[in-house]
Amino acid sequence: MVVRVDGVDLARVRFPAARQFQYISMIKAILFDVDGVLLDSFEANLKFFQDLMTQNGYPPPTREEFSFLFHVNMMDVIRILTKSDSEEEIKRVWEMGKNGEIKQNTALMMTPDDAEETIRTLSKDYLLGIVTSRVKEGIYEVPQLARLQNYFHVTISYQDTINHKPDPEPLLLAAQRLATIPSECVYIGDVENDVKAARAAGMKAVVYSKIKYDGADAWTPIFTALPDLIKDL
Repeated sequence: MVVRVDGVDLARVRFPAARQFQYISMIKAILFDVDGVLLDSFEANLKFFQDLMTQNGYPPPTREEFSFLFHVNMMDVIRILTKSDSEEEIKRVWEMGKNGEIKQNTALMMTPDDAEETIRTLSKDYLLGIVTSRVKEGIYEVPQLARLQNYFHVTISYQDTINHKPDPEPLLLAAQRLATIPSECVYIGDVENDVKAARAAGMKAVVYSKIKYDGADAWTPIFTALPDLIKDL
C-alpha cells in the first residue's frame, strides 16, 4: 500500500536523522557557606566565644549551649550570651570580636578532605563565591581559606547586607555581583536555614552534612561528591 500526501510517496521520503544534542547545564555559579561547609570550625568558634565572654566579664558558653549557637551570626550570639538589653554594649563586645582583639585559634579549623582539588575542579565550569554570616575580618585571615581565595569571584560577609540568612538578601547580592540570575546558582550549606535562604532566593540548595534536610535539591556527606552532584541538578 502506497501512502501519499499531496501526491508524495512517503515511503520514498528520507527524513533527517535525529540530532544529538549535548546537555548544557543551566547552573553557572556555585556559592558556599563557610562554617560547617568550607571549614569544620566548631571547636575554634567555641573557644573564641568562651574567650570573648570571659574577657568581658560574662559566663562563657558550655559546649552544649554553643551547639545551638554555632550557625548564628556573631552579633546575635553576643546578644544571646550576654543577655544585655544595651545595644551599645552588644556592639562594643562585637567590635572587640570583629577587630581581632580575641584571636581565633585557626589551628583548630579544618577543611574537608580534598577541598582544594574539589574546588579547583568546580572552578573550571562554574563561577564560585562565598556567602557567610562571618564578619569579613574573619574569613581570609584563616589560612585554610586564604589558600582558596583566588578561586572565589565574590565573597559576601555579615557586613555586606542588612538582613542575614535565612533571609535571601546575601545570596541575591552574590548573584548580582556575579552577573547571574538566582535560578543559575546553587548554594551549598549545612543547616536548614541555608536551605530556606536558597529557596527564598530562587536558587538550588545542596546540603553538605551528615544530616539530611527537607527542601534541599541534593544532599551529600562527602565533599568530593559535589561536582557530580551539581552536574545532575
